[in-house]
Amino acid sequence: MEKIGLLIDSTTLTRKELNDFNFIKTAYLKVIIDNKEYLESELSSEEMEKYVSGSHKMLTSQPAPQSFVDLYQEFDKEGYTHVMVVCLSEKISGTYQSALIAKTMLEDSNLEISIHSPKTASFGLANGISLIAKRIVDGASFKEVIDFYYEVFKEPLVTFTLGDLMHLFKGGRLSRVQALLGTVLRIKPIIEMIDGKLELVKKTRTNNACLDFFIEKIDYYANKYNNVAIDIIHLNNEEWAGKIDQYVKDNYPKMQINHTNYVSPVFYVHLGNKGFGIAIVGY
Repeated sequence: MEKIGLLIDSTTLTRKELNDFNFIKTAYLKVIIDNKEYLESELSSEEMEKYVSGSHKMLTSQPAPQSFVDLYQEFDKEGYTHVMVVCLSEKISGTYQSALIAKTMLEDSNLEISIHSPKTASFGLANGISLIAKRIVDGASFKEVIDFYYEVFKEPLVTFTLGDLMHLFKGGRLSRVQALLGTVLRIKPIIEMIDGKLELVKKTRTNNACLDFFIEKIDYYANKYNNVAIDIIHLNNEEWAGKIDQYVKDNYPKMQINHTNYVSPVFYVHLGNKGFGIAIVGY
């Protein structure tokens, strides 16, 4: 009989419910702050708020292959027969490559491992992983789980606006001049994951313009797919997340809604601590 496990990376832990599934294990990315290394699990939101508000030197790094080997071995010892690994996009992190290398290092194991890197990350992964975990709970076979993975992650969306353009400069998305000019002019950037990479897709002046952009995306998914799950993201910006929530409830009462007000430390480093947006999967 199949016993199926899920292995995710720590940037996906934006939903507390994922910790409730005993068949999910996590490979932790790292944050380096002023040359001191931390696992994501060792840094709280409060600590990250302090660090991103200061002038600290911050870097991030992927899990080493050995971290994945250790987790594969844990699954094996616990009697799992199959493991699906789902990592954030390989175009923004080497986590996927570490998982692949670890599979070649595994010895004396009959564990069947299927490794995937959809073109999304963080909130976008959590949205789909939550649905996949429920399929496992319902008794789906490993083949059915893999088939559902491809269905759910066929066209994932993550898009959001940020409160501070300087974080895009630090992450290499904008020049210092662009970031400073945008800050002075109060430009509100809209970021979207396109083909697995974070891209600056639009510059607006108001939150209303951002809201209109997000609503267009919501309408697109609602009209294209029978089943739509939306994660409404709000980082120190509940007011505008509430407007998205109200729009969805008024127009698409069957859409599955989740609210997230947490971002993992790795994404704190690259994106900052204020903004709002959406993550959507449709199937």
